[in-house]
Amino acid sequence: MPEHSCNVVLVAEAPEALTEVCGISILERLLRTLQRLDVVTVTIMSATSDELRQHIAQPSWAREHLTIDLRARNPGPFRVEEVDAFESRTLIITAAYFDRRLLEALLTQDASTLLVDSDPAFRPLLSGRTLTAMGYICDAALVQHGFVSVAAPEEPLFTEVVNAAERRAITLLDAAAQPRYVTSMRREIRPVWFPSPSLANTALAQRVIFDGAQNGTLDLPAIVHAPLETWIVARLCRTTITPNQITLFTAVVSVVVAGLFASGDLGAGTLVALVVGVLDGLDGKQARVKVETTTLGQREHALDYILELSWWTALAFHFTRSGELPHAYALLLLLVSADLIDRAAKKQVKRKRGRNLDDLAPFDRAVRLIGARRNIYVWMFGAGVLVGAADNAFVWLCWWGFITAAVHVLRATCITRQHVAPRSKGTPH
Repeated sequence: MPEHSCNVVLVAEAPEALTEVCGISILERLLRTLQRLDVVTVTIMSATSDELRQHIAQPSWAREHLTIDLRARNPGPFRVEEVDAFESRTLIITAAYFDRRLLEALLTQDASTLLVDSDPAFRPLLSGRTLTAMGYICDAALVQHGFVSVAAPEEPLFTEVVNAAERRAITLLDAAAQPRYVTSMRREIRPVWFPSPSLANTALAQRVIFDGAQNGTLDLPAIVHAPLETWIVARLCRTTITPNQITLFTAVVSVVVAGLFASGDLGAGTLVALVVGVLDGLDGKQARVKVETTTLGQREHALDYILELSWWTALAFHFTRSGELPHAYALLLLLVSADLIDRAAKKQVKRKRGRNLDDLAPFDRAVRLIGARRNIYVWMFGAGVLVGAADNAFVWLCWWGFITAAVHVLRATCITRQHVAPRSKGTPH
């Protein structure tokens, strides 16, 4: 069992819990998130259990490892006595949108804790909610059995929890004070909570989710791609197409690019490569929007790297065979070596600073904007194809990889030296 294992009780009522946002219901999204937090079993308590049972019965591979215990309850606020049956620490949450980091933080608490938001980022989504001195109450709390045993059994649980928080008898977890930087996405993302949105607020709720799924510190082509990717995912998320299916489709199209380059059809190869640049951003964004992350998806970058190498190898093959660049394989070796060195430098910085080198300082973000990456390579090569200088473009993109790697090695060296503790200047006795 995971270290933070505890009872998880989800209070959900139709129709609010079944409100669809970005292709899945609020309830489904929450269940998928809990599975990815290593929660094994969830108890759902509802006065509309028949409607929820039908909804939960629908196949969902994205939460297939989660055991769900659906229990009927009487209408009205969730009372203290309803959680008294759970004889250990229990996470009580209502069916709402929760950033994964907020639930993870609650699950790791040792004492009874109430989740609040003292400075919500999207106040229109909280219309109808009462602002207290502590902030907005997020209808999520971790309670120890000791707290439940002394609370009034007939009282609403969250009333008792809020009263205890006002007396400072339990801990507050403020969403506004949680860390915002997400290393894997190279940007700060505010942890957000909001209740099931009304019809008028659904569009805003979807924008919040799409914004949270967008990577940061992009290269120039990716900045151009981002709005198109979001437009496509806004439609894909309403289908049954999975991120892994998008990954496999993109891989097939990438193989086509390699074939076109190897055969010398450089114009068509470049056009398809530009399409791949957009396709490559869809699987990850779809996975984050619909909470469909998988182990295969986490290894997608390795597949991308292999397929990218196949493009440059195919070009080296073409230019060598055509006689345009007899030393094309030497250039390929330069490009691959530079890329490996570049990756090692970035890994060193990430180990030292806990952040990506690309997002460490304004200079690094500027380098990321135009530095050597597949998207930049494709744009450079496309420009060469347009002016009839594809061979020179290949030479330049290989050397651009070397220059970018050199810059990153210098930056990594400076950063590493900054974090080496200076030796004492005193004379030892």
